[in-house]
Amino acid sequence: MIVIGLIALLLGAVGLSLSGPGVSTLASAQNTLASLVATARAQAAVKQTETRILIYGTRPPAGDSGKFLRYLRVVTADTPGVTGAGARWTPVGTPISLPSGICIVPTTTSGLLATGVVWPANPAPVSTFLSAAAARYTIAGDPATSAADTYYALQFTPDGVITPAAAKLAVATTTVTNGLPQFTNAGAVRGLSFRTSGAVTRVNEPGSF
Repeated sequence: MIVIGLIALLLGAVGLSLSGPGVSTLASAQNTLASLVATARAQAAVKQTETRILIYGTRPPAGDSGKFLRYLRVVTADTPGVTGAGARWTPVGTPISLPSGICIVPTTTSGLLATGVVWPANPAPVSTFLSAAAARYTIAGDPATSAADTYYALQFTPDGVITPAAAKLAVATTTVTNGLPQFTNAGAVRGLSFRTSGAVTRVNEPGSF
């Protein structure tokens, strides 16, 4: 009976590790990213202009700690082909926030790792963006107080091509310390990877990035 009880306990622990809140929340965040990608690609095709997925990137304390690496939105370029400095953008739908405790993993995790956590380097389960630095955007309807907000971005063209080439979006679990997210588990990372054509693959383990 003792042996049977121990086996049941171990099986229960395995079940929790495979289907616990962290795993289900990561899966939810991954689904959210996939939905945003579908929206961005569709809008680019329908409006025949560049469309971007924006990820809030103003690092606290200058930025909003509740939005940093969690707040995402889709915008379309008002003038096709004009996406550089001075470009104007129109938001699509309502911005979304990833589930509490889940953040986009940026290209560099410096200052964003919990004590004792080492992030893999090859392959690196991180996101890749149009630019390593978050940029400001002029977005229709945004209040003046948002003028200093900065975003990381991925871009889709009307024919579905994504920039940067071979882009990745990774999400992982976090805690918050001094207003900054701290990634807690390098073994629990999910996300999406893209071909230049825009084709999307779901990535369910860090070694597959």
